[in-house]
Amino acid sequence: MRACGCQSRWWVEGVRLPVTVVVGLASPAKSNLIEHWRAAASEPWALIIDRGEDFKFPRQTAETAEPVDPGIERIGGCACCSADAALGAALRKLMRRGPWARLLVDLNGGAHPAAFVDALRAPGLSVALQLTELVSVVDASRLEQRLAGAQRRWLAEQVQSADRVVLACPAQWPRSEAERSAALLAQLGGQGAFAAAIQVWRAGEPPAALVAREAGAAGGPIVQWLAIPGRASSGVSGGVSSDSPRWRWLWRASAEHRFDRARLIRSFEPLARNPMIELEAVLRTERDWYRFRDGGCEPALWRRDSRVQIELDTRDIHCVREALDGLATQLKACDLGA
Repeated sequence: MRACGCQSRWWVEGVRLPVTVVVGLASPAKSNLIEHWRAAASEPWALIIDRGEDFKFPRQTAETAEPVDPGIERIGGCACCSADAALGAALRKLMRRGPWARLLVDLNGGAHPAAFVDALRAPGLSVALQLTELVSVVDASRLEQRLAGAQRRWLAEQVQSADRVVLACPAQWPRSEAERSAALLAQLGGQGAFAAAIQVWRAGEPPAALVAREAGAAGGPIVQWLAIPGRASSGVSGGVSSDSPRWRWLWRASAEHRFDRARLIRSFEPLARNPMIELEAVLRTERDWYRFRDGGCEPALWRRDSRVQIELDTRDIHCVREALDGLATQLKACDLGA
């Protein structure tokens, strides 16, 4: 490995700096969590802030050009629209003061996290940065107020884009209140089984899992068969009882892969018409991310990985196993590569 000699480049050839993107409407909870992470890290972490003043992270003093904290840089303008230029300038400054084990990017409450993630994965930045996680921080004490106001749409996009949601709660909040807030966030996400992990965090404590989800695919593709609890009987003859197990077929590939949307639609059509299964998928195509269900597709905010999920009753496994094996083969043919 060697440092690149080109002055316009700040990274080391062959090394990608891990990046955690933190999103959320402005609140002390988000700043406190970032402080907690940086203080607990065994190696130094750098921080880029996508906004002006922040009481938690002071600017450089007027008497000197040296920053108060050498691991912090600010970028102006809209980070999700100008990520390449804005991040490049900030990172050149940080790397002169480094090295750093990880980069945190604190997006402001009005940013579009999905667009920023797409910029990080574009060729200009992906050679130097490796996005590992997008975390949405939600202040539980302000959740209902924001759900009822104009900030609801920003909160919805941040939750739907996230790999993990950290629900920052007051110190003495009972678990029942935390669970109620988590249920509101799950409804807001609108992702069903694709919902992000939800954790509860109180100042001075490590985040604790409240709603756990499996991690995204590091490579891919992989296929899993998972046994899940059955649903309560709907009263229709032959309905599934609450203690009858169901199966989930889950196919996943890393977010770096792109897929042919037209071929995906053709591959899903036969299964979408099959009454024995429930199909939902989100994949990164050559143009954008799309959600496929009910025989159609629509743009999606999901950015974690590409995945196809099918749920079916235990008794239907043998009837559709061959079709699912065929679908896995067709998905491989739709893959345009990383």
